[in-house]
Amino acid sequence: MIDPKTLLERAAQLADQAKDEANAGIRERLLRMAEHYRDLAAHEAWAHENPPSVGAITSVLSTRAAH
Repeated sequence: MIDPKTLLERAAQLADQAKDEANAGIRERLLRMAEHYRDLAAHEAWAHENPPSVGAITSVLSTRAAH
């Protein structure tokens, strides 16, 4: 699991880098990457707050074993 704070810091770095980028294509790519890092941070934060239960994991594994 990755610390969401680290992902948000990287997103901020990419956004700052995009501000100084003269090439519009590169700037857009940097902004998309920053948005992706923010999405990952939100996912990691949710996963940290909502860990899977042992019952849920067992249920998934037993369902796969039956197939």
